[in-house]
Amino acid sequence: MKSVCFFNNKGGVGKTTLLCNLGSFLSKKHGMSVLVLDADPQCNASAYLLEETQLEAILRDGEHKSLDSFYEPIRKGQGYPQELPTIVTSVRFGVDLIVGDPKLSIREDLLATDWAATRNGEPRGFQTTFAIKYLLSRLNNYDLVFIDMGPSLGALNRSVLLGADSFIMPLSVDIFSLMAIDNILKSFTSWKVSLTDAIRKHAETEGENFTIKDHPVGWELEFIGYVMQQYKAKVVSGERVPVAAFERIINEQTNELRQMCEFFNCDYESAKIGEVPTLSSVVPLSQQAHAPIFDLGAKDGIVGSQYTRVSEATHFFGNIAERFLRRISK
Repeated sequence: MKSVCFFNNKGGVGKTTLLCNLGSFLSKKHGMSVLVLDADPQCNASAYLLEETQLEAILRDGEHKSLDSFYEPIRKGQGYPQELPTIVTSVRFGVDLIVGDPKLSIREDLLATDWAATRNGEPRGFQTTFAIKYLLSRLNNYDLVFIDMGPSLGALNRSVLLGADSFIMPLSVDIFSLMAIDNILKSFTSWKVSLTDAIRKHAETEGENFTIKDHPVGWELEFIGYVMQQYKAKVVSGERVPVAAFERIINEQTNELRQMCEFFNCDYESAKIGEVPTLSSVVPLSQQAHAPIFDLGAKDGIVGSQYTRVSEATHFFGNIAERFLRRISK
């Protein structure tokens, strides 16, 4: 099983749309078993993948075990729970889902406090910080676990990223995305240094490394690459060329993405997973139908030129899927 976070320190870059549609494409077109873990307290992936009545019924069900409830025995010092969060199925997308929970944002305090304990080498801190890693270690019946996240660099997302195998960064060409890359690099550098020191302290104090299922924890996160939202461009000799307002940002983004690849020791030239064009005419229909864009039809309200957009979506999600699979197989 490979676990993949979809993460950026900036919102509005199409993260959830990319995650859900790529996951569905890999399931429907490549026959892979995919689980979506909604670790964003805003629960956008859950609202996209499930119909409103189904989602409401799940959230009101007293038997439903949320990701938030997974942390409760850890908070009480009882260790990791035996029971997994409830897993449901999105029929139209063809993926399974651990539904998000707005209460998950409250766990920021627990995770922040126990990160301080982690940095001191304390076992309790490690247990809390690596709760997501433990959960993922029990989901090996899937080929892929895609994790949706909010745009923050807070304690919750740090725990998710430390627990996952890899991440993809959806991007847009704007100054805020540019600043986000810099923020991410600075945070990752700090986290890696702190974790390395914490592991040393834990080993010195406890006489052994902290392990999840007999596997010592450590900085294992990999950078799969980035997916760019299509920017405004003019056509010169049949090729799209960015307008002047975007050229400087693109050049600076290129430099920062090269630094990201250097940090993760990966190849920059193959880090671009794909480019997603503007899909403003079909994304709302996809959200309303709770169905992948490439699977929309007349019953979902598709008319006229929108069929072209659906066909284009099949093409570019197919290309992204192929590049994604090549990257994670390395």
